[in-house]
Amino acid sequence: MREKKSESIRTRLLGPLLILLVVQAVVIAGTVLFGGVSVKLKNNEIHILSQNTENIRVDLEKETLYHWIVMLNHSSFVSDEVEQILKKNGSSPLDISKDYRLNREIVEQIIEKSIDMLHMSYATGVYFVLDGPAAANSSNDVKAGFYIRNSNTGGYLTDNSSLLMERGLPSVAEKYKIPLDSFWEIGFSNGGDLKNSEFYQKPLSLALQTGTNKADALNQAYLSQPFRLSPRDIPVITYSVPVILNDGTVAGVWGLEMTLNQLGQILSEKQTNSSFEECWLLGMRDKETKTIVPVMDSGYLYNQYFNDVKKLSYTDNDKKSVSEIESSDGTKWYASIKSLDAYANNGVMEKEEWVLVGMAKQKDLLAFYNAIRRMLFSTMLVPVLFSFLGTFVIGKIVTDPIRRLSFELKGKSGNRGLSLKRVYIREIDDLTETIEQLSRDVEQSSSKISSILRHANVMIGVFEYAKGDGLVFCSQSLFEMLGWGNIEEPYRYLKVDRFEMLMEQTFTGVKMRGDRVIQSFQMNGKTRWVQVILDESKSGTILGVCSDVTADVQEKEKLEWERNFDLLTELYNRRAFREQVESVMASQREKYGAVIMWDLDNLKYINDTYGHDEGDRYLILFAECLKNSFAGRGILARYSGDEFVTYLHGDDKEKIRKDIRDFIKYIQKAALTMEGGYMLPVRVSGGLSWYPGDATDFETLFNYADFAMYMVKHSVKGNVREFDIDEYSQNSYMLTGSEELNRMLETGDVSFVFQPIVTREGNIYGYELLMRPHFTNLKGIGEVLNLARSQAKLPQIESLTWFAGLRAAAAEKEKGHLGEAEKLFINSIASVCITEEEQGLLEDNFGDLLSRIVIEMTEGEPASREYMARKMEMARKWQGQTAVDDFGTGYNSESVLLHMRPEIVKVDMSLVRQIHKDAKRQMILKNLLEFAINNDICVLAEGVETEEELVFLLDCGIFLFQGYYIARPQIEIRPLDPYIAGKMKALAGKT
Repeated sequence: MREKKSESIRTRLLGPLLILLVVQAVVIAGTVLFGGVSVKLKNNEIHILSQNTENIRVDLEKETLYHWIVMLNHSSFVSDEVEQILKKNGSSPLDISKDYRLNREIVEQIIEKSIDMLHMSYATGVYFVLDGPAAANSSNDVKAGFYIRNSNTGGYLTDNSSLLMERGLPSVAEKYKIPLDSFWEIGFSNGGDLKNSEFYQKPLSLALQTGTNKADALNQAYLSQPFRLSPRDIPVITYSVPVILNDGTVAGVWGLEMTLNQLGQILSEKQTNSSFEECWLLGMRDKETKTIVPVMDSGYLYNQYFNDVKKLSYTDNDKKSVSEIESSDGTKWYASIKSLDAYANNGVMEKEEWVLVGMAKQKDLLAFYNAIRRMLFSTMLVPVLFSFLGTFVIGKIVTDPIRRLSFELKGKSGNRGLSLKRVYIREIDDLTETIEQLSRDVEQSSSKISSILRHANVMIGVFEYAKGDGLVFCSQSLFEMLGWGNIEEPYRYLKVDRFEMLMEQTFTGVKMRGDRVIQSFQMNGKTRWVQVILDESKSGTILGVCSDVTADVQEKEKLEWERNFDLLTELYNRRAFREQVESVMASQREKYGAVIMWDLDNLKYINDTYGHDEGDRYLILFAECLKNSFAGRGILARYSGDEFVTYLHGDDKEKIRKDIRDFIKYIQKAALTMEGGYMLPVRVSGGLSWYPGDATDFETLFNYADFAMYMVKHSVKGNVREFDIDEYSQNSYMLTGSEELNRMLETGDVSFVFQPIVTREGNIYGYELLMRPHFTNLKGIGEVLNLARSQAKLPQIESLTWFAGLRAAAAEKEKGHLGEAEKLFINSIASVCITEEEQGLLEDNFGDLLSRIVIEMTEGEPASREYMARKMEMARKWQGQTAVDDFGTGYNSESVLLHMRPEIVKVDMSLVRQIHKDAKRQMILKNLLEFAINNDICVLAEGVETEEELVFLLDCGIFLFQGYYIARPQIEIRPLDPYIAGKMKALAGKT
């Protein structure tokens, strides 16, 4: 019989497939080459960025520039008031440049209306600079005027309590009751850093050069770059306009300030929601170099990519009507640049262009465009489907032999020693031989793998089921793992109904883990967890892999428990407590809820005395008390260390209060049994805040309860105190200021100012060193000392006062500001003293200053006799002096005078104030003076604020004086005002 020749499948399919592929290529090329939708979408996304930028530019101009321009339009009152004063005094405009008295009268005339305009604007400050001297004794380059800053922007307080005087005469500030800032100066200096004087010098000089008239003053308006008025002041920008009189004389500059923080807040509020993320930049553009100097930015993307960039370069893409920017990491951005209407088109400042830049990453901006493009390309796959359909039709002609082979394989599935018929197609016959060989290899591999897994103690079982087939392949290890018995062969085929029955009998519980199923069953009295992974990637076939994950499941359950519970007390931890309380508050039907913070009073003592094991027993005992009292009626947690927290809720506040009182009574009976039978009682303090009366969110409720507990711990322990908003308003700094206090004590970051102390003849006797901490939450040195006292940190404050104060004095001496014989008054806390080691360090580092020291005993608390003696010994050793501070107001005034015998006693300002009108104060002073004269003690009057007080005290024979009338505290030592010195000398001569 003639042998039939085999024919290749490739030969039969090649022709039809080539035709289909040509058709497919034509369709794809047409879709890509002739579709224009994607280009339009791209341009539309860029237009959205440009429109968003334009909208924010318009809003920003309305909120800032236009509002300021309206104010500047009304600034003509300044020149009108100047004209009236000149006319009233019969002065000429030239007198402004040399007559400081005339300038003072002009400033006092203009300041009140300027303050009103400041309150009506969104500006944070207002200023007026005259082109003339500030005072009689000021240098020629210090110009007169005022600079006032408002800390309550948008508000209006009639008492000017929200204002600070940055520049101006002290008498003007006193007249309008405006406090002087710590960076205060008497006038505007032309020297020094040009950046902090350009805001008025530039419009002033340009107006003088151009010689414009009064009507064109707004054309000289100037929007400054960011600057700091003083080196450590906050950055601001200003909008200035020259003050031009009717005859064309440029008398000065008037303008408004806005801090960069305020400007940034306005810019942040104007951001829009888009389909892409944007960031915004306000800056000054140089059109020639195509660079932008940043002034203010908004959006976290800018800080992430451009935070350190000093100048931003861009290129214009005229084709897309947008600019392009590349960040330092190579990210490409689209930018829409819009000019701000800051200056008139014919103004002298029109070349300084302010712009708003809206930026978005090209990738984010074109995300929708790219998605559409991908969708368009996906449509190209349609011809590919036609190719597959064609292949199916054509392949059917030649696949019948393969189908017959498949049926034969199914019929012999599971048989060993597989043998198949030949179909006389070369590729299929080669495949048949390969299948037969693979079948033999699989049998050998299966036996080897099963043996390896069994010896490696790895419990993995496998089953495979083909739909439509009545048998399920099961490995030998599957039987052992699931307890179905032991089989000798490497695998066994089970009927489908038998396999399903065994699975149903075995498994009892199911847990989902992603795309995997973990099932449990009981075996030998224990629960075993098996992970079942099903693979249906092969059409019509289900492959299952089972592995023993009992250890993993138990470990995860343990971790989940530890994630939510405190291991020692088995109460909720802080994270789980917060979740539970927020969940209850969100669905709470009861009227009230109470957060109670508990703090164990004796834990540190137990740990230090008996050890931490006993401390743990103490914690567990308290936790059991909480469970016995509140379990099932509230949420209980150990928050940290010796702090616990509970949340109770109900319809009656008094019922909750009663439950808490009952718990306090119960806890008072609880005690920890120590070795030897000693019973250590449980003592706890608590703070309570109410929901919703005190707050409706967890964070605030918790903080309020924590504050109430804090106040209990620092008053009468063992009680539960409810939160009091008034008490919180007065003492919240005790919590919020702790971090700032600790940071100050760790870093020593504190400044000192110097307040002159003068003799009756007007000569400088010395300076009192006054601490000025850089705090946000603490106001004044009084709160600093209160907080330090509550935290037992007065010794650290004492040490910081000595070292930082003497460092500041040494710096002034090095600059030549401190005279050779002038005293240094150091405030020393009466109840503490520096250590002998610290005393040695002072002597090593500041030995040349110690003979000038006058140690002032502050009157904030009872004095320590021991420390008082030590300080007297220090003064004698250094050949310095001692003084009693604030005589008549503290704990120690009379006793310190008797036991300390100081060289100087300082009369407190409460006695000095209006003493010329008060007979009782005069009697106290008379008694003190008699005692001082008889004991060789010098009397110093502090807090002298009026000339009448000074005259009376001089008449009484006081030798030393200190107060605002004489000189205010100064960040740098400066000469005494010659007017004051002359006045005192003259008054002393009369008395």
